[in-house]
Amino acid sequence: MTYNDIAMKKNLVILAIGKTLIDIDSRRYTEVSKLLDKKYGIALSDCYENPKYLREVLEDLYGNSYRFLVDSIKEKLVDFPDHLAIANFLDVLSK
Repeated sequence: MTYNDIAMKKNLVILAIGKTLIDIDSRRYTEVSKLLDKKYGIALSDCYENPKYLREVLEDLYGNSYRFLVDSIKEKLVDFPDHLAIANFLDVLSK
């Protein structure tokens, strides 16, 4: 896998996360970004490599409703299930 392939997959995932949060309410994007930074010292763009952190932040902020956000992210990435890295990301995010 080339660097461009990895970068493309990461960008797809980050865009799906961002769009999901902004579509619901632009404040969600800000809340999630701030808590990721506060708890883990990472940005939203680091969530591709750290899906567990994103899941934990979504759970902290939204309780069981976080699953709705995860489902929305999955829907945006449904056309890319053959990409192992994206499938792994979604698997960790969904646990």
